Amino acid sequence: MPKLIVADENEGRRSLLAGTLERAGYEVTRAGTLRQAEGTALATMPEIVLIDGEWKSGDAIDASQRLMSDPEFAFKCRIVILSRVDSEEYLVSAARAGVNEVITKPVDMNKLLSQLEKHSKKQFVPPPADVVDAAGKGGAGTFDVSMVMSDGQWALPMLKGIVTPEKINVDFINEILTQLGEEGIDVEEGLDPSLMSNVLRVALNNIVKDLDAPDEQKEGGQIATNLPTAKKSAKLGSKSATSKVAGGTMEDILQNQADGIASEIENVMDGILDEKPDLVAIIPDHDQVVIDPAVLEFTRLVTETAHELMWDLGRPGNVSDLTLLTRVEDITEMLGDVLSSLPEGEEEE
Repeated sequence: MPKLIVADENEGRRSLLAGTLERAGYEVTRAGTLRQAEGTALATMPEIVLIDGEWKSGDAIDASQRLMSDPEFAFKCRIVILSRVDSEEYLVSAARAGVNEVITKPVDMNKLLSQLEKHSKKQFVPPPADVVDAAGKGGAGTFDVSMVMSDGQWALPMLKGIVTPEKINVDFINEILTQLGEEGIDVEEGLDPSLMSNVLRVALNNIVKDLDAPDEQKEGGQIATNLPTAKKSAKLGSKSATSKVAGGTMEDILQNQADGIASEIENVMDGILDEKPDLVAIIPDHDQVVIDPAVLEFTRLVTETAHELMWDLGRPGNVSDLTLLTRVEDITEMLGDVLSSLPEGEEEE
């Protein structure tokens, strides 16, 4: 049974979507905050993390980027965002963060279930947008180690975290062999997973070995990289590796980047704290609109009645059409927003 996390701060919408997916055969975990979703995802490694795109506290793309920065999660899991925004800028941001697909609202549940099945089986699904790197080449499906040291998307620290005995081990190889078998790819029996894990780790180490030879093919079939500013480094999988690059270690470079970010945040916060509140202008009487209290009370009564009706219709089993169920869910949320914005009526004594 595929594991899936539904992350949505709206409890009613979260429950409706989770119930539908459970009936479709998924093992669903609910998350009411992005931090809860991130922690649960890294602990359980589900096949899919389904995140709502609109949050009052937090950002779905930022959360996705944090999740995808974990090498094990990026290898095992996929992220799908449900969003009302479908602009090119948003889709590119999602693709850069590692989001596997953005599905726009209102959601067609039949389409959603079809796409989730593809993601759960690790089938190919086009990314939200084609991401182009500094050289004008698409970055989808590639691992580029040719970035300069000042590039914030430098890939070597991430690779260093992947090529370790803790990550590439017998369990890792067995999982790959299992997935190959599920996809109908014949695997020779009798393969030694321990030997394969060692071979894979050594091969990846050789990718970043001898970085001071940018465009030369190494003897013995080793792979050359094209990092012009890098110097020769030790193997990434060894604990004794210092990986000195461009006059300093990887740790020094990352620390310098962190210090720069901290300095920028301090400058921004100083500006915010120094801001003075705007003066409040009183609206002249001739610009004010008079609303009959009886009309306002009637509006609240109608909205409450409609909200209760939509809530009852949205209960599991009351509406069989999945697309209509999504529309009921949306209008329920909008009516709730209207009720929360209306002023409270005076209590009768």
